[in-house]
Amino acid sequence: MTIYGNVVPATHGETKTEVLGSGDASQPYQSFTLRQKPLTYVSAPTPSGAESTLKVRVNEVLWHEVASLYGAKPRDRVFTTRTDDDGKTTLQFGDGKTGARPPSGQENITATYRISIGLDGLVNANQLSLLTTRALGVKGVVNPLPATGAENPESLEQARQNAPLTVLILERIVSLQDYQDFARAFAGIAKALATWTWNGQSRGVFVTIAGPNGAEISANSDVYKNLIASMRRFSDPHVPLQVQSYRRAFFRLQANVKIDPDYLPERVLSAIEQAVRSRFSFDVRDFGQPVVLSDVVATIQSVLGVVAVDVDQLHRLDEPPTRRDRLIAQAPRPGDNQTTLAAELLLLAPAPLDVQIISTG
Repeated sequence: MTIYGNVVPATHGETKTEVLGSGDASQPYQSFTLRQKPLTYVSAPTPSGAESTLKVRVNEVLWHEVASLYGAKPRDRVFTTRTDDDGKTTLQFGDGKTGARPPSGQENITATYRISIGLDGLVNANQLSLLTTRALGVKGVVNPLPATGAENPESLEQARQNAPLTVLILERIVSLQDYQDFARAFAGIAKALATWTWNGQSRGVFVTIAGPNGAEISANSDVYKNLIASMRRFSDPHVPLQVQSYRRAFFRLQANVKIDPDYLPERVLSAIEQAVRSRFSFDVRDFGQPVVLSDVVATIQSVLGVVAVDVDQLHRLDEPPTRRDRLIAQAPRPGDNQTTLAAELLLLAPAPLDVQIISTG
């Protein structure tokens, strides 16, 4: 048994302090761009699931970030931010009607923030061992637990998918779909499935979640705790709510292929593996989605150079080797009063793909 003393929470990012520029009270909607990127966001019990580390002061007085200047009063010390495709963050002040204008001054607008964000911060336990500055009496440092909760900034495609979810829920959770959409749009959550449950007296909600790249969401993680707090804040507090991380399940296949003699066999085999792994990867699979033999055959058959394919085995890893037409992934049943298990996500096993060439030509 190892007992650690002096344990403190830590989040990702390098702190930066800089002078943004000079306030000019004669200019409406003054804007300034941070010199460093990307701006760090940390998990928080907000509708988005994250909050910025940016702190802006004008004449050493703190101003506050808001989602929009709309509705701000003339003397409100607020600003908005936007991030462009290159990861640069620009902040904008008001016009004196919707949000105050910064008072005039020489280099009187400063910012303190952290930079670095994303999956690169998911370090393993005991991987951090160096301090940039060592406090008096500190001998060393180590992270006893792995980092969790990281997520890369949204791509354009992800933004297109998530934007409708944010608009639909409007910071309130009423329907079952609202629960699912709210969880899916929450920072640190990549997939979500909401199901009605029944305890014999009242109806509740059971939500299955998964992190980016298939990461499991621990009940002790900040993402989990903030998601629960945020969902309870914006939903009916009298509706019983359960949230669990998904269950990962794997399947294996064994196939024989006939390859056109005009194609290099090793190139075709490589393309087959890439196509199958892409088709049955975390990003494209849904909770409770079965794996169908015809889909496997069609995926292999679609690879250039494949003349024919015969699948000998298709089975879950927790089943004996055999060939099944359909592999089931479990999911909570609506109204089930015995629901205790989260939904499964059925993925291709990480072991090398077993595809053999039976003949060419």
